[in-house]
Amino acid sequence: MELIRTADPRVESLTEYLRLLAEGPVARDTHDGYRAVLDTATAEETNRALHAVLSAATEIRAWEEPVARFLRSVSGSLDRAELPAYPEEHELGELKAENAVIASRLERLSEAVKRTGTGSAAGLRSELQDLDILKDHYIRLQNGLFPLFEEAFADHACVTLMWTLEDKALALRKSLLALPDSALLAAGSGATKALGAFYLLARSLIWREERILYPVAWRMIAPARFKALRAGGEQDPAVAGTPNGAGALFACETGSLTAEQLEALFRVLPIDVSFIGADDRVKFYSDPPHRVFPRTPAVIGRLVQNCHPPKSVATVERILRGFRDGSRNREEFWLTLGDRFIHIEYFALRSPDGEYLGTLEASYDATDLRALQGEKRLL
Repeated sequence: MELIRTADPRVESLTEYLRLLAEGPVARDTHDGYRAVLDTATAEETNRALHAVLSAATEIRAWEEPVARFLRSVSGSLDRAELPAYPEEHELGELKAENAVIASRLERLSEAVKRTGTGSAAGLRSELQDLDILKDHYIRLQNGLFPLFEEAFADHACVTLMWTLEDKALALRKSLLALPDSALLAAGSGATKALGAFYLLARSLIWREERILYPVAWRMIAPARFKALRAGGEQDPAVAGTPNGAGALFACETGSLTAEQLEALFRVLPIDVSFIGADDRVKFYSDPPHRVFPRTPAVIGRLVQNCHPPKSVATVERILRGFRDGSRNREEFWLTLGDRFIHIEYFALRSPDGEYLGTLEASYDATDLRALQGEKRLL
């Protein structure tokens, strides 16, 4: 077993135990040898142990079960820990309040599942639909808190696994909603097992957030960064001096625009754009009302690899590698989100002499365009 040195004997012991769990069942006498640290582990120590193994993982999903067993081993200590008192208007206070709503709806779902075979499919389906709040909650984490956590704390690989599990929970819910009523209600069916798996996973994510992520974030993220997130981000020094940079000027051979005009232009363009610099960090995104994939100011300066679900990172890396070495200049994808058809394109941006400057991502909801027929020539 390869050991990862963390310069903290307690974290090293937790890391060793987690890696032992990945190799298979741990014997009772082996577990007892780690009991002292497992029974007193803090949120920070647990997070650092998770980072030590997850940051070196080649397949993040392979760690789902070992991490789950590890967290059960330290749960007694984490459950006894006194949690911070987050103000209601604080980002963490609001996230915790959302979790209370999610937990309540999960319990209603659990009660509906217990009535499987005697209850109505409509009732069970309604409880699943009421958990649509999960999507917004996870998006808020992925685009708001996760970037701040990465920025403030070197040991942040736990959010990669958390994102993977969030996607898994949403996929389970989506598959359940797609089932016909007969399958959804059949006692002892695959649907019953899937409902149980969804419930347990969503509950465990609440626990991980509230017992590890939030306490560590509260201690590590500067209050000013939370305030900037709540305010919609800090003003760019490059355009400081006038409101929203209104007096700044963009000029080129084909004309010029003030910053105010440029911002208005991006608000009405039928596409969302994001620019990733040559260093793979997000430099800019447009924020029209119709944006397909949510973004927050916290994404600025973040590695683009951390802005995508873990299952998509390998694809992102291949695109960037091809753009950087000159073997590719454009890639496109299309997918469906609900009843919407989304087209996504990536373009390599280069200087006149061919130097790679970065990548432009453009996303477009092409649903209405695909439905057009005939011609329209007059108002």
